[in-house]
Amino acid sequence: MDDPIKSQKYWRGRARATREKAKQLRYAAPREMCRLLRVAEEYDKLAGRSAEWQGSAQLPAAEPPESWARPEQR
Repeated sequence: MDDPIKSQKYWRGRARATREKAKQLRYAAPREMCRLLRVAEEYDKLAGRSAEWQGSAQLPAAEPPESWARPEQR
């Protein structure tokens, strides 16, 4: 049985779920939203490392829509 933590699909899913949580905090807690978006970026990096480790083709990084940019990046 494969270890899901070694799968890039697992980390991409975590990144997607984290971005969804950040979306819910958009207006109520913008600071926490930014923190969650940074966590999602780290999950994407882990997905890339997983792809390299497995020797498979790396999936393109999941890019959030422009409207999701952190306030300091606008």
